[in-house]
Amino acid sequence: MAYAETRDGKLTGLWAGEVERKDAGRVFRQTFATQKEAESYEAFVRSVKPAKMKRAMAVRLPARKT
Repeated sequence: MAYAETRDGKLTGLWAGEVERKDAGRVFRQTFATQKEAESYEAFVRSVKPAKMKRAMAVRLPARKT
């Protein structure tokens, strides 16, 4: 489930989408402007099959400045 990101106990205004994929051996985490975008990202990561994981996740979004 997406959650509001905090730094030093204060909300940053961003939402984090985080999914642990044990079959891929890593945690996928991105930050987004809205909760809906973060939840959509989580659903996408859960839907990708392990064999296609490297190819689908090779394209990364540019890092956001916080």
